[in-house]
Amino acid sequence: MYIKQIYTNCLSQASYYIESGDECVIIDPIRDIDDYKTLINSRKTKLIYVLETHFHADFVSGHLELSNKYNCPIVYGPNANTNYNSISLKDGEFLSIGKVKMQIIHTPGHTLESVSYLLLDEENKQHSLYTGDTLFIGDVGRPDLAVDNGLTQKDLCSMLYDSLYNKIMKLDDEILIYPAHGSGTQCGKNLSSETFSTLGNQKINNYALNYKNYQDFCDGILLNLPKSPSYFKDSAYKNKNGYKSQSKLLENSLRALDKSTFLRYYKDDYFVLDTRKSKSFSKMHLKGSINVSLNGRYAISAANLIDVKTNLLIISDIGFEKESIVRLNRVGFDNIIGFLSGGINSIKNEKKLIDSIEEKSGKDLHLLNSHEIIDVRNKSEFDTLHVKGAKNYPLFDIINNTSKFKTNKKYAIHCLTGYRSSIASSLLKKHNINNIINVKDGFNGISKNNKVILQ
Repeated sequence: MYIKQIYTNCLSQASYYIESGDECVIIDPIRDIDDYKTLINSRKTKLIYVLETHFHADFVSGHLELSNKYNCPIVYGPNANTNYNSISLKDGEFLSIGKVKMQIIHTPGHTLESVSYLLLDEENKQHSLYTGDTLFIGDVGRPDLAVDNGLTQKDLCSMLYDSLYNKIMKLDDEILIYPAHGSGTQCGKNLSSETFSTLGNQKINNYALNYKNYQDFCDGILLNLPKSPSYFKDSAYKNKNGYKSQSKLLENSLRALDKSTFLRYYKDDYFVLDTRKSKSFSKMHLKGSINVSLNGRYAISAANLIDVKTNLLIISDIGFEKESIVRLNRVGFDNIIGFLSGGINSIKNEKKLIDSIEEKSGKDLHLLNSHEIIDVRNKSEFDTLHVKGAKNYPLFDIINNTSKFKTNKKYAIHCLTGYRSSIASSLLKKHNINNIINVKDGFNGISKNNKVILQ
């Protein structure tokens, strides 16, 4: 038996390759399947099932891509009605993979069709549980994403409680817990940076598994749930009903646009996404473009701030055009028109269209006396420690708060490292808030400045 966790940092997402003999399965794949193909080829195995724990809302799955490539069935648990060929198994049913077995455990709550897959080894011993978004390390899946089914959050919370306390927690303490996400996902609110654990460890250290009764559990799980991103519904719809193939998307979107063509789209108000590093963006960028760099939670950030149905233009470093597009496809951006041929340098002489953002280090924050300090970290980060007098507008909320910024005021924008503040600065510039300084090393740099008061 061979198990490999395949972790995609930009999505905070884990998929799994499980092999026994010459057969294998893949659980919760992402849309671009090259890594899985490489693994299957190198291991010389046959893919016999693609297993889905539920209809994912935060990314577009690769189930259809793999099923079409390897002519193997897609498997769900109960209540999964799809508009493509799939198998819906009942609670307690088994699948054979070489010399091992997988048992389907229906664990609704995060969604109605959510299941966990219990792997039984060659000796029929409980080995590991693939929990999807039902149980994370340090947290559980949020129970508010399937309320359109005529159910309330409390209805789903009741199901989640039963799935956890009366099903999962009855399993052996020694089994490994393999969830679909780690820290950074918006499918939970308090995930650990660890991506696997044991059930016994989680019974001790996961707050959600330590409530005395259902009511306390429900109150705690529903407390301070952030608003779910609008793109979640679109991804879930695609995963349930089908979507364009990755090859067709690339054929339509991986197109080099010359300067005149690109600027024609730009002047027609097509949305421009610049995927270069924040330092390069600050020095020179196309007016009105938004900077979401590849070197962070790129896809999640873009999907939270840009309508995934938007007609999108890409500016990237040369050689990173395909990566910029493929990673956006993962969260449902299917209307990418193309990228600027030659990158930003091809338009650098268009002086009236070029802009920049001033940057400062955290060590100089105390010198910015005329600037209002804007902290775009999450509320929990801000509440833990922040600059005295700073205002908190979390990045994903800032687009709904641009009216609170004044064109005649000066602002110093910071996050933790400079990644989110560069995004926020570009968003504010797009809304004509131009008197901005981006604190390039964020709170990490500010906290070393003993002339700044923290509270």
